Amino acid sequence: MAQTPEGRVKSSIKSWLNSQGFYHFSPIGGPFATHGIPDLVVCAHGRFIGIECKAPGKAKNTTANQDHQLKAIQDSGGLAFVATSLDDVVASFARCGILKV
Repeated sequence: MAQTPEGRVKSSIKSWLNSQGFYHFSPIGGPFATHGIPDLVVCAHGRFIGIECKAPGKAKNTTANQDHQLKAIQDSGGLAFVATSLDDVVASFARCGILKV
């Protein structure tokens, strides 16, 4: 089965997170789930991170619920952002001192 552009972004990020030894999971959506939870929930060096994955060129296509959840994570001291590529993740982690590049 062919992956969507967003699926390819998620796969590359998950592979990289695994290679770094960072804990992560993808929350399961559904009628009883909290709406807008990021696609990837990560713990790296004690930091709580939410990553909302989007297809390249679609970074601004977040829903109000996604924006709310990303802001709530940031307001609580976590790192939360939209990624359209693995480069976005590496740059965000480096900016916050999670990664040394």
